[in-house]
Amino acid sequence: MALKDAPVQIRRASTVAQISISITRAVGILFTTLIIATLPTWVPGLLAYQTIPVALLVLAIGSAIVSRKGSRIREEIAERQFEKARRSTFATAILGFIVGGIIPGLLYIYLYTRIGNVMVKRTPDDPRTVYLLPHPSEGIFLGRYLGWIAAYLLVLYIGYTQLSPGLREVSDWLSPVLGVHFNTMIVALFLVFTNPLTYPPLLYLWTFAGFLGGLIAGGKIRRGFLVGMTVYLSTLGALGLAALAIYQNVNLSTLSSLPPPPPGFSIISATTGPVAGDIIPILIQSSSPTSQMVIQDVILTMIRNAGLVFAAATISGRAASLFWQGDVFILKTFWKMIKTKKPALPQNGDLPKKGTLLLALAILLLIPTPHTTQLSTITQAPPSGPYQQNLAIGLDMLGAPNASLRMTNLDLSSKGLVLDNNYAENNLSLFIINNNYSQSLDTGPTFGIPSFIFGLLSQPALITFYTGDPGTTHAESDLVAAQFSQALGVIFTKVFALSYGPGTITIYAPNPELTNNDALTRVLGLLPSPSFSTLIKPANLQTLQYFAAIGLASISLPAPLNKTPTQAFSFILNTQFPRQFYKAGQHYLSLKTLLGFQTGIVEDTNSNASIVSISFQRGTVLYSPLGLTPPYNPVYDNFTSTYIYNATITARSDFAANFTYPFAPNITVQKTVNPSSGPLGTSHNVVVMIQNFDNVTVTNLNVTDDEASSSYQKTLQISPGGVQTGQFASFPPGQTQFLSYTATTKSSGTYVLSPATIEFVWQAPNGTQIRYTVTTDNPLISSSSGPWTQFTRTFTDLQPYSYLLLLPLLLTPIIETLKLVSRHRKRNPEPWVNAPKKPQNTPSPTPTQAGPDKPADMPSSKNP
Repeated sequence: MALKDAPVQIRRASTVAQISISITRAVGILFTTLIIATLPTWVPGLLAYQTIPVALLVLAIGSAIVSRKGSRIREEIAERQFEKARRSTFATAILGFIVGGIIPGLLYIYLYTRIGNVMVKRTPDDPRTVYLLPHPSEGIFLGRYLGWIAAYLLVLYIGYTQLSPGLREVSDWLSPVLGVHFNTMIVALFLVFTNPLTYPPLLYLWTFAGFLGGLIAGGKIRRGFLVGMTVYLSTLGALGLAALAIYQNVNLSTLSSLPPPPPGFSIISATTGPVAGDIIPILIQSSSPTSQMVIQDVILTMIRNAGLVFAAATISGRAASLFWQGDVFILKTFWKMIKTKKPALPQNGDLPKKGTLLLALAILLLIPTPHTTQLSTITQAPPSGPYQQNLAIGLDMLGAPNASLRMTNLDLSSKGLVLDNNYAENNLSLFIINNNYSQSLDTGPTFGIPSFIFGLLSQPALITFYTGDPGTTHAESDLVAAQFSQALGVIFTKVFALSYGPGTITIYAPNPELTNNDALTRVLGLLPSPSFSTLIKPANLQTLQYFAAIGLASISLPAPLNKTPTQAFSFILNTQFPRQFYKAGQHYLSLKTLLGFQTGIVEDTNSNASIVSISFQRGTVLYSPLGLTPPYNPVYDNFTSTYIYNATITARSDFAANFTYPFAPNITVQKTVNPSSGPLGTSHNVVVMIQNFDNVTVTNLNVTDDEASSSYQKTLQISPGGVQTGQFASFPPGQTQFLSYTATTKSSGTYVLSPATIEFVWQAPNGTQIRYTVTTDNPLISSSSGPWTQFTRTFTDLQPYSYLLLLPLLLTPIIETLKLVSRHRKRNPEPWVNAPKKPQNTPSPTPTQAGPDKPADMPSSKNP
């Protein structure tokens, strides 16, 4: 008979057994998840026989054993083997107290009492009926198949569209070099190996995907677990296939000629984002990144992250099946009530406890944990002590000004920056802001570190360079970062460390929300108020290219200031302005107009020296009035072609210059891409346009365009290929010339094209022929591809290996169909479930004679 027809005492005992099994299994899952979450420290602790790691292992294994024993006890209760079930329950309770935790032990002790209650209330004439445990529902037809498809497509779609910014920048940079499969690999890497506990969006994604798949699958809890596991393994398979495709198509020579990263790329975003944010701290905390312990920690960290993602997908799948069972139970109950028009509820009139409990447990598993953030403020302090400052303006041959503000020997102790013992082995400590500055920084011999590092930082960052024992300098570098954190009012996080020569370069990242404009405002707030820093308006520089830095560095100043670099707190700001002057003739340069300040250049009594200078090209004739009487301010240095104003002596409302110089005529060259972005496979028209907006003729104009880097040769089809050139003996006013070609993308990402260059000769009014060179910026091509394109390209390029992915697609519907047909064939009940039909005029057997071990007695000759 079915268990629902059993006496109430047996049903209650079976229900208690089921609850004990479920809670014990949940406790086992909890212990296993704790082991996974602490895997990098759990494995060394286990090898060292520490108490907590060993206890977690024992509890996880013990809970699994106790749960399996509970399933057999429930079957014994249904078979009415109460003595055996009671003995097994008592032994399982003891086992639960010892190796399963206290909760399983208490549950099975309570189950022990419920079985005893059944034994007490039974009578000698109780029928020996065997009760069948309810068979779990198989869910809807092809439920697991449909659940896997829906959850897998959801995970891939969200992964492609919501990839973290740091990994997106890496993918956009390297996908055009390594191929479209690199983006698939990055997305799968992000989905599988990101720590969901530190990156909540991924936790929500896998939880929802597992719940969706389990809800569609329905049926018993195991179905939800299998759907979550299948989705996870499918994503891991996509990662393996993409990596295999890259390995087959890429050689080492490709990696040795990587193009420059696109504008806006920041190594901070890449190193602080998912995956790398867990690995890099392990590498920078060790003096030898290739040691066995470091490699072990990296591997265990990756396994931990993958295990947590697996746990999130499978646990949510179990919860979905639990939710489905509770929902189906309630629907069935109400359907019976509507169909029979009678209450189909338990006799006590309560709501269906089982369904309500299942729904409550499933809903509780989906409640997110709130988190809080902490904000910091800028510390205000009085001005610093004596210093030197120089505001220099320079003009190139094309008539484009650039400004450089340098301040040295700053006393910033009132702001929290103090030269203490932590700077003993420090060669550099700079908080930098790089706003797409493309000019040469010339920081190699000055700052002592490679200048390309500054080009990789498009976000504000703190860089320290220490020489000495890394075990000591790491702690000193962290203390220096704490000083800058207090002074600037931002929180720094160590993101990267690199061995360079005899020292170590360490990079710290501030809050991701800190913009370049906000960072520059905070930096200028550290400088003395009467200084030249008041002439700088961050809002005026937002659209310009600039590089700013403050901290401990050796910065040299021009004459008449000290030329010898000093090791002290300094500030530097380089700004590049667009072209403003053309051809020969009298020109006017106003510092106030260029920088956009409202106040004048005041006399700064707190500084030792304050100099403003304008550097011209050789041969410039200056018409501005010079200082002919003492103190000869301002003066013009003919040897260096520099106009110098000493603001330490007198104040001025502006510093301007009237001069003449044969700048380049207004000949422009532009390299444009139309359209600049599009889906994979789009043909982009690249046009190099040269125009003469001036009223003079130039000669010997040569145009050269290298098109793109050779590293793009496999993923960017250019027609016609090769170097594009053009020669024009004469280029009169108003003329326009073009060079054009098409570029078709074969991969997603950002392609950085090579700049185009023109050279021409112009004859000045005095008969002198001057050669000029103009170079364009690097245009970009942005190529995108959706999840379906990414997946199908990987599948097509990796045949026949990719056919392995078809196995679950083809086998699952076949297996589900065979199971459905098999269930329909077994519509007739089993022979032993119901007694055979009685012959007419035959006495009925006694109820005690029915059962699986002893079928009903039939009439015989000995008992007429």
